[in-house]
Amino acid sequence: MTRYIIVLFLSAICFSSCNDDLLDTKPLDKYTELDVWNDVNLAQGFIYNTYASVIPELMVNPGDPQSRFGGIGNDDFTDNVLTRQSNNIAKDLIDKYFDAGWSTNNSYYFFGKAPLGNKAPVKQNSFEVIRDCNLIIEQVQASEGIPANLKPGLIAQGKMLRALMYFSKARIFGKYIIVDKVLTPEDDLELPRSATIKDTYDFIVNDLQEAAVDLPSAGAAEKGQLTQGAAYAMLAEVALHGAAYIETGQQEYYQIAKQASEDLFGLGYALDADYDALFNDFDHAFASEEIILGQFKNINATWCQQTLMQGLVPNMEVSATTGNPGLKESFLGWTEIWPTHDLIADYLVADVDGTAKRWDETSYFQDFQSNGGYLSEAIYNEARDDRFEASILYDSTYLFSNLVTTRVGGNLYYTESTKGTNRSTPSGYFMKKFIYDIPGFKADLHSSYAQALARLGRSYLNYAEVMLRLNDIATAVEYINKTRVEHGGLPALSAGISLEEAWEYYKIERRVELFFENDRYWSLLRWGLEEGGNVIPELNDKQYKFFEISEDGKAFEIKNVFLNAANHKKRFSPRRYLFPVPENERVLNQNLDQNPGW
Repeated sequence: MTRYIIVLFLSAICFSSCNDDLLDTKPLDKYTELDVWNDVNLAQGFIYNTYASVIPELMVNPGDPQSRFGGIGNDDFTDNVLTRQSNNIAKDLIDKYFDAGWSTNNSYYFFGKAPLGNKAPVKQNSFEVIRDCNLIIEQVQASEGIPANLKPGLIAQGKMLRALMYFSKARIFGKYIIVDKVLTPEDDLELPRSATIKDTYDFIVNDLQEAAVDLPSAGAAEKGQLTQGAAYAMLAEVALHGAAYIETGQQEYYQIAKQASEDLFGLGYALDADYDALFNDFDHAFASEEIILGQFKNINATWCQQTLMQGLVPNMEVSATTGNPGLKESFLGWTEIWPTHDLIADYLVADVDGTAKRWDETSYFQDFQSNGGYLSEAIYNEARDDRFEASILYDSTYLFSNLVTTRVGGNLYYTESTKGTNRSTPSGYFMKKFIYDIPGFKADLHSSYAQALARLGRSYLNYAEVMLRLNDIATAVEYINKTRVEHGGLPALSAGISLEEAWEYYKIERRVELFFENDRYWSLLRWGLEEGGNVIPELNDKQYKFFEISEDGKAFEIKNVFLNAANHKKRFSPRRYLFPVPENERVLNQNLDQNPGW
């Protein structure tokens, strides 16, 4: 059986066998630092542990209140989802009545390890992780026991991990303290942030460019290990995102992103024809040629409550709903988020004229308005974007063995629950993406789980965006069409569309292709900055909707959200493009400057 890295449950020892003599003579808890850095397998074990601190940070939004569910909050701050408890952080981070700014006393800490059960997230100082990355680089280089031909691959992992750690901080703070060596007590520890945002991004870009040279190919690496393809994929995304923030050199960054993308495309990755299984089936995801860098959790060490599923699956016993039809089995998730009606509209429909349209603009819907019939035949038919079925749980579809209904009188309609409305859908929809078919779903069941940090579909769209910035519309449309056609089953866009039209369809495509993959928030920030850095409409004072279907399935009504209505407010001001540098950190280190607006 192929080995793979269990990212959140790494031991200090590498999964491949270590030196037999060393294992025979040393208790496992007695390895010295000298032992670790003079044995390639022990060194790799230390590196894998550092993966566990770095990788999860790139898969959630900052301040994610639901990290105990494996990053359920990764779309919380966007127009993609409605949330049950106003992100659980209204008091500390979001002032939803005024600016929705971030607390100036929020620390530089991040959730470095997913906790067990209902325990609070484990906080880990970012600079401890950066120090580990620098230790890898310096100690491997100085090692007398690690063969010279194996050193470059280990150092490359250290550099890429450092780059990823800095990218997670650059997205939040812009400028960051650059530490490129292992500091000692004799060093000055009151370091300033970088002089410019570009300095921080240049540091990241340089690490990734150097790492790419010595990282293994996908075929030579373990599942979940950093590879050359992962370095190119992340380099392209870093340069694309950084171009919106850096003070100078935008065109240079677009060229870096362009070249990294093209280098990646030559490495043999392929789009997965089964978008549904890519996210909803572990074995399929594990074998997929589309995933460039993934986090894979082993069933023996993972409960459902330690995955996205726990915060996505509805909470309903067979006996707790009075709606129809009766459920065949209970499912006990703790629903925290729901897709918005606003998102649903971007899953387009291939109309009879060969073009893709929103559901309420199609001939199917016009016929329904004129002649009546079942609503499902007009808006949920086979002409809808294939990713809709894979991502959204809607009226009269299956969850596990159950036919679930969200319509009036349905088994998941809010008034039919004897448990109250606390976890009922305020939009009319539930999540389906990232939910595996697990009979009798509940928190303490074990399950393997996979999430993609980098995959080819995402990289194709990054490249399309770069080409739009470079005014190469035809190439951009070619790469938009790759996911639109293969994953969405939609008709291809014409190469002759205008730049404005290309941007419109690109943003729709990116939204549905990468839904709930921790992309929407960062993309909206990036586009907002490129368009002048003003208030982002998608994140500001939207009125969200509830889609209600009649009991007979032949009519509908679109209402303002009323379930947990106060929780769904979102406000945005331009200072939200970056977090504030925490005041408590500035008191300790007077060399830290503040971000604009704070």
